[in-house]
Amino acid sequence: MKILGLAIAATILGFALHLASGLGAYIDLISIVFIVIPTIAAFVAVGFKRSGVIVARDTVIQVSIVGMLIGYMGIIQSPVDSAALAPALAIMLLVVFYGLIVAGVCYLISGDTAETIPTPTALQRVVSVLLWVGVSGLGMSGAPGGIAAFLDLSSLLILGALCLVIAITSASEWQKSLAQHLPVAGFVGVLVGVIGIFQSASDPSAIGPAMAIAFLTLIYCNTISVVLKLAYPEMQQGKGSIHLTYLGFVLLFVTFITAVLLIGFL
Repeated sequence: MKILGLAIAATILGFALHLASGLGAYIDLISIVFIVIPTIAAFVAVGFKRSGVIVARDTVIQVSIVGMLIGYMGIIQSPVDSAALAPALAIMLLVVFYGLIVAGVCYLISGDTAETIPTPTALQRVVSVLLWVGVSGLGMSGAPGGIAAFLDLSSLLILGALCLVIAITSASEWQKSLAQHLPVAGFVGVLVGVIGIFQSASDPSAIGPAMAIAFLTLIYCNTISVVLKLAYPEMQQGKGSIHLTYLGFVLLFVTFITAVLLIGFL
């Protein structure tokens, strides 16, 4: 009955999208792959057992955030006019749209899942992590400037400081603490970047590096958090630590950056 209900809901949603802007406007193959591969990785981590929906549920929102920020990095690194900015942002947000759909389905299914998440084998840990690192690396390599554009010393130092503080203040299970707290702690980098943006208001050439710090710190923190959740899926027995509220704050930050970009075009 639940499968039938999901199928009917998917049909209604598809019809609604068709009426809104045409179904083709909501289809982007790269965004789909970016969500599907890490979802498969979540099931690989538990040996393709049903408990994989719990791992997918607790990682897919972060995956979509990383995909969105990678896309946004590509936008701010490319010479783009105001007319091309809106379509680029629409495509970038599709990965979040797909992530929300997968997260919603996983939350519905995981409600009936009482199965304990098994401890994975070393091979399962490695393969699941490689799938995630591989798809995120391919996403970065496709952006202007390639993977090198996603390397920033300031962001890496902020990441190192955050990891150290979380690890040394954890009573036990430092992996779980890092996986849970790194995404939120990444907003320290966001604040550093936003402060840099305001301080560089009179020098447009300095706004880009400040934006990069804000974006890259969030990318690093969420990427490592997902790595840990895939490598140690047995940590995720309760409710997920990443909720829609977190996604809302990230979207609010992206909206702010977009406003700065648009003002720069005026």
